[in-house]
Amino acid sequence: MSARGERIAKTESLFRSVNERIAEASGRFDGGDTEEAVFLCECGDPACSERLEVPLDEYEDVRDDATTFLLDPDHVEPDVETIVRHRRGYAIVKKVDAVVARIVRRLDPRAT
Repeated sequence: MSARGERIAKTESLFRSVNERIAEASGRFDGGDTEEAVFLCECGDPACSERLEVPLDEYEDVRDDATTFLLDPDHVEPDVETIVRHRRGYAIVKKVDAVVARIVRRLDPRAT
C-alpha cells in the first residue's frame, strides 16, 4: 500500500466524520432533508478548508456507499477516485483505488 493512498483515505475519512456531525446537527435544527447544509470538502488534502453547500437528502445518498465522498471538483485525485455525479459547486466521487476503498470502508462511521 502506498503511503500516499493511506494518507488520502485517512484524511478523507476524517472529513467525512466531521461532516456526519454537521449533518446530524443540521437535520436536528434546520427542519428537514430538503434543506442545505454547509459541509467540509472531503478531499485528501489535510489543509483544505473548502466549504460545500449540499442538500441534506443528497448528503444522505452519498453516505449510502462508504466509498463515495463530497469534494470540490478541482480537488479530485484521478488515480484514487472518479466523479460519479457533478453538481453546482461540488462533485460526488467514488474511490477507484482498491486499497483506498478498503480503508475508507473500514473507517466508515456508519459501518455496522
